[in-house]
Amino acid sequence: MYKLLLILKYLRRKLAPLFAASAVALCTAMVIIVISVMGGFLQMMRESAQRLTGQVTVSSDLWGFPHYEDLLDELKKVPQIDAATALIRAYGLINLYNNVITIEAVGIHPDSLNTVTGYRETLYWTSQHLLDDIEQSMPPAELRNQREQALYESRRQRFEQIDLRDLGMTFTPPVTRPNQQPQPGIVLGIEVNPYNRRGHDGQYDIATSSINSELTLTLIPMTQRGTVMEPSVRRMVVANEFKSGLYEIDANRVYAPFDLVQQMLRMDEATQVNPETGEPTGQMEPARTSEIMLRGKPGVPLDELRQAVSDTVDAFTAARPGLPYLRVQTWRDRHATLLGAVEKEKMLLTFLFAVISVVAIAMIGVIFYMIVLEKTRDIGVLRAVGASRGGVMSIFLGYGLAVGCIGAGVGLALAASVVYNINKIQDFLTQRFNFTMWDPTIYYFDKVPSQFDTTEVTVIVVVAILSSVLGALLPAYLAGRLNPVESLRYE
Repeated sequence: MYKLLLILKYLRRKLAPLFAASAVALCTAMVIIVISVMGGFLQMMRESAQRLTGQVTVSSDLWGFPHYEDLLDELKKVPQIDAATALIRAYGLINLYNNVITIEAVGIHPDSLNTVTGYRETLYWTSQHLLDDIEQSMPPAELRNQREQALYESRRQRFEQIDLRDLGMTFTPPVTRPNQQPQPGIVLGIEVNPYNRRGHDGQYDIATSSINSELTLTLIPMTQRGTVMEPSVRRMVVANEFKSGLYEIDANRVYAPFDLVQQMLRMDEATQVNPETGEPTGQMEPARTSEIMLRGKPGVPLDELRQAVSDTVDAFTAARPGLPYLRVQTWRDRHATLLGAVEKEKMLLTFLFAVISVVAIAMIGVIFYMIVLEKTRDIGVLRAVGASRGGVMSIFLGYGLAVGCIGAGVGLALAASVVYNINKIQDFLTQRFNFTMWDPTIYYFDKVPSQFDTTEVTVIVVVAILSSVLGALLPAYLAGRLNPVESLRYE
């Protein structure tokens, strides 16, 4: 009991433990905030990566593989699989506003892709963007004349009947101009358009979007041997733009109707031709695709899903010896380089800030050594009345434990208040002091990412407390080693 009373007395009457607790609190808060922001960034990258590729993919080379519809039927029978879709990947060019841009063209079935990846939610422009645009482009309501007001109401009623996301799902251009030939729609990554710009709020302006703009899509078919065939060219109209959350994808990818891309790449069903004579053989070449994307049922572990898909694909290819090699990959496998780099950055930053936090241990050690010197006579009295060396050590170790608990608790509270309100803090600093920590015009995420991981936070708090005890260990040992007679004579 006397040990607890002495610890509480030392905590109440000295400023030294306050400085030590402050050091622990600041170091704890610093590490938690850094690891939470980096964890939030990594989590957003993972979600974006999974949204783009589903959970598991079955893929071949650019030439593709046949009998994919039969493989889709087989995969849909697997108990662990919830949804699947076929898509075609190719590389080509678009000519948009006289800018020739290299792109990755992906032929998709939007509805089935949506069941696998939530594709519809990545479509950026909505009807509200159109309504906001006409509101900003016309004079205020009190300054509009009768003709302008009538035009405003007419456009508003027309735009209210348009759902840009629905048009993106059907590849339908929003507006058909008079005497314009019907053209297929295409969906661009939001950064493919060189004129798209983000404002200070991280949002894009529909006035500079490529909605309803015409472009030329050029794809290059290939033979199975990898030789290039005559390019296929189509005029298309932008139906919408998408934002996945990964800049590298949004700056290079376009989505187009599956059947159209299949025809342009000559991967649709066709009459087989003898390569030597050029004459039809009378047999049909089956249609091909380059990838199948899958989503597992809720609760199915990713590794179990991958194994189930691999088993099905192995059985399917064994029954068809002529099929090319099919790769089975999870979303983690496909984005391992990108995600691995971010994970390493998170670990490196955490390590660096943890090293900086060693200062707290040194500070606690110095403060406690000063306290031991100051309390030398007290230690002598305790030893004279029968306190053991271990008992004296336990007083100062308990003192360090108390300082660590208080500092870690305050640091945890400080870090939680910052992490959960980090975007409000960012907005306040920007509006009040014109100071921007996270500029949405530079960073691709329009908000500061953060993730308060309870496991990581618990480890940090426990390490902070143990560090405080570690800092008090040497002074406590020295206190226990003091000679009681010399301690009583100490001035």
